[in-house]
Amino acid sequence: MRVTGNMQNMQLLKNLRNINNSMNVGQNQLATGEKISKPSDDPIGVGYQMRYDTDLARSDQFMENSKTGSNILSTMDSLFQQADDVLKRARTLTLQAVNGTYDENQRQVIAKEIEQLKEQMVTIGNSTFNGRYLFNGQKTDQAPYSSANAANDQTDQGVFYLNVSAAVSVPVSITGETVFGEAGGDNVFKTLDDLVAALNSNDVDGISASLDKIDQSADRLMLSWAEVGARMNRFEIMQSRIEDDQVNTKSMRADVADVDMPSAITELKTNETVLQAALSTGARISQMSLLDFLR
Repeated sequence: MRVTGNMQNMQLLKNLRNINNSMNVGQNQLATGEKISKPSDDPIGVGYQMRYDTDLARSDQFMENSKTGSNILSTMDSLFQQADDVLKRARTLTLQAVNGTYDENQRQVIAKEIEQLKEQMVTIGNSTFNGRYLFNGQKTDQAPYSSANAANDQTDQGVFYLNVSAAVSVPVSITGETVFGEAGGDNVFKTLDDLVAALNSNDVDGISASLDKIDQSADRLMLSWAEVGARMNRFEIMQSRIEDDQVNTKSMRADVADVDMPSAITELKTNETVLQAALSTGARISQMSLLDFLR
């Protein structure tokens, strides 16, 4: 087949376009760090990349839930410490009040402090996290206790959970009655109310009876406190697991979608060399005339 000058020029231009396209792809990959800029680059790889991106987005949400759960439980842990301090102070004051050397006036003074301790316990029971009440089950927009009638206020029994994986949900909330005692029974608020009444009436037997009830409230609090600690540990374990899963998923995504920088740079340099050689060759061909062929 006779090769004409026009055919040579067309082939040269075609080769130059191919080299330029390859260089553009390489430059885009180096700029973005991604091997796939459009589905046609790697149809199969795009499918894997989308799946990995979806998995990472879901795991980010699970991690956020886990951190939120840990923060809520950490807040509860602090509140339980405060409640424990209140009960310890109430017990100390009660022991003083049953002392036979204390008179009626001194017991009435202690009653004033017990009233303040009871108000502090109500405040703890109405504590919030990000504007949501912690001890009213699923009714997180309503305060569970009133100052005037906390002993008889009934909290919501619902429990809300946070998803930390596709198959695992961890309970976060604890009902007020679990922590402070059942409404209408010997809950911590009634115990403190009864203690105030006994102190104001100088009822030594009633004051003494309050000691056992304070201890019962403390035991009930400790059980809830231990439950919070166990849940915090579970959230920590799940966070570690999510982090491990994310590392594995990111590694698999990188294999599919991320550019191997050393290889991409080497290929780009190779294409630049080829381009220079093609341009040099094309320049020499274009300089040839009819006289060059006749010599």
